[in-house]
Amino acid sequence: MSMAAADIRYIDTHTAGEPTRIIIDGFPHLEGESVSDCRDVLTRDHDALRAGIVREPRGHEAMVAALLLDSSIAECDAGVIFFNNVGTLAMCGHGAIGVVKALHHIGKIEVGGCTLETPAGVIETILHPEGDVSVRNVRSFREMSDVSVTTHEGIELIGDVAWGGNWFFITESPGVPIEPSRIDQLIDLCCEIRTALEADGVTGTSGAAIDHIELHQSLPSKQQVGVRSFVLCPGKEWDRSPCGTGTSATLACLHARGQLQEGAPWIQMGVLGTRFSGTFVADGDGVYPTIRGSAYLTGEGTLHFMEDDPFRHGIDL
Repeated sequence: MSMAAADIRYIDTHTAGEPTRIIIDGFPHLEGESVSDCRDVLTRDHDALRAGIVREPRGHEAMVAALLLDSSIAECDAGVIFFNNVGTLAMCGHGAIGVVKALHHIGKIEVGGCTLETPAGVIETILHPEGDVSVRNVRSFREMSDVSVTTHEGIELIGDVAWGGNWFFITESPGVPIEPSRIDQLIDLCCEIRTALEADGVTGTSGAAIDHIELHQSLPSKQQVGVRSFVLCPGKEWDRSPCGTGTSATLACLHARGQLQEGAPWIQMGVLGTRFSGTFVADGDGVYPTIRGSAYLTGEGTLHFMEDDPFRHGIDL
């Protein structure tokens, strides 16, 4: 594909502080029987365009994009492929909330239900009259419990491996407060944990890489059931939101441990202090989680990729 031929129309949103760039027109056609097939084609044939959309100078390293597609599933209103600075994602909770707001903005959906096909599976969303969005995520589950890893500095952590649409290792923060002033420390710690997991051969199902690390800390108020969380995503960028798939994975672990009942409310607070609320419906040893949060429109326009632009593929930082 000629990068010079690509004029990409987009809508930008943020969900609880985390950006989403929704691609509404201009991306090359992706041939496939499912959104998952289309994701494989995107990775194989258009990875340079992916990078150019989200990386500097058109984007930035923390940006997540959502490519809107037609779905082959009759009950779905649209398909969507999520990607970030290093590749595609199976699912993205904050991104799905942003997609719903963008679809409403361009007149594709009304207030009420909207069903989306993602590479991880079909998700059901509701745009509420007050503007919040609920996302009933894919089935989430705990894969392994009480996994021990030790960082190169000798810090031992015990955590769970869980699927919430992406693979997570979830553990308590070992004495590093989850607050904005400690972000550099939190990033370094999560990178060390990821390295330790790789060295120990700890993976998700069928050897899938655990590419999200989630740290927890108790909420300051004992009157709220939930945690403050920090999530490091693939590409070593931290989630500005409380992380939708991370909240889903957390709910799966709480169910597996018998620490939260079906239908009971849960609060997940991100490092910036923004919140997602969550509940789940049990499904055997897994759950169908529902998260709720708010997204806001921040911009829209067209991206250009000139033939002679040395950074048309983005800057690989």
